[in-house]
Amino acid sequence: MACLRTLVVDIGGTHVKVWKSRHAGERKFSSGKMLTPLRLIERVKEISGGHSFDRISIGYPGPVIAGRPVTDPINLGAGWVEFDYWNAFGCPLRIMNDACMQALGGYEGGRMLYLGLGTGIGTAFIIDDVIVPLSLGQLRFLHQTFDGCLNDQGLKAQGVKRWRHAVLQAAADLKAAFLADYVVFGGGNAKKLDDLPENYRKGGNHNAYFGGLRMWDDRHRLMPLRAAELALLPNRS
Repeated sequence: MACLRTLVVDIGGTHVKVWKSRHAGERKFSSGKMLTPLRLIERVKEISGGHSFDRISIGYPGPVIAGRPVTDPINLGAGWVEFDYWNAFGCPLRIMNDACMQALGGYEGGRMLYLGLGTGIGTAFIIDDVIVPLSLGQLRFLHQTFDGCLNDQGLKAQGVKRWRHAVLQAAADLKAAFLADYVVFGGGNAKKLDDLPENYRKGGNHNAYFGGLRMWDDRHRLMPLRAAELALLPNRS
């Protein structure tokens, strides 16, 4: 069977990154408060050169239930929940939380905890190919939340040296709590980490591409959020 042409779209609070299978490198454009779903479709079609694809994978910066976004992202425009992505792109499409997609791209079996270091903190846990969405950013850590301590603003407030120490301390605590075999750091700020201890690995935004490809491999099962669990997540409106 011929290799299917896959377009992978990773929506972030600062940039949207786009990969085309069988093409080297990523393309990206700015996101932010002016980015709506319709504008996303327009820019993705522009950046992909008008090529057709067999399927599309989208990493979405918010909770996803039954393959659909259920809240608008705090850092983007409005209208994401009701938008018809399938008709807009005109091909088979799957949507997953962006942290889960990046986690899947860095998964190497066993029990893996993923921490995405960027505009906010993305978290996911994978155990024996089952992807468990998490929302650990609002947990209290060092007199504030994990998100406030480890995100972009936390990095700017503490400086790189103190921020690295906080990241490793938080990762060690969470690794022990989840009985994880290893921790993978992703997101744009993962590149600022160095000299990681054993069983701590540095990934990056490229893992979103591999996660988008793996999203179509049904060996990797997503443990879905349910409405009752969604009510426990922080309000992101």
